[in-house]
Amino acid sequence: MIVMTTNHRFDPAIGRATRFQKGQPSPNPGGRPKSRLLSEALRVRLAEVKPDDPERRTYAEIVAENLINIACSQGPGAVAAMGELGNRAEGKARQEIAVSDITRQLSEKSDAELLFHLQHGCWPEDEEKPAQAVEAPPS
Repeated sequence: MIVMTTNHRFDPAIGRATRFQKGQPSPNPGGRPKSRLLSEALRVRLAEVKPDDPERRTYAEIVAENLINIACSQGPGAVAAMGELGNRAEGKARQEIAVSDITRQLSEKSDAELLFHLQHGCWPEDEEKPAQAVEAPPS
């Protein structure tokens, strides 16, 4: 049975002496090392010559040729293979995502505009804005 007591309080001074000190160089300027074990293993393996290949090509050369053959085919994977080739050769296309802040937009609306939207399913245009408050629909 574990008994917890409440007379122990957190001491904020714990560890203060070993914290990073302002004005001192970082003890780890490169940050945490990125370990990419799978990527490194794949690089090593792709660089190997395939033993049973009569042309003595590397696995990477064979994979590249297969990918090109699939991209040039009319098979179901042609478009995906073309996309992969483009991403590898040219780099991935930049993707932008527009995010609207609906909370801010709603907080800027008047009660009359919000009620108009509830009743009509759209926001009133400048000339359609109700001149006076619209009564709330019965609940």
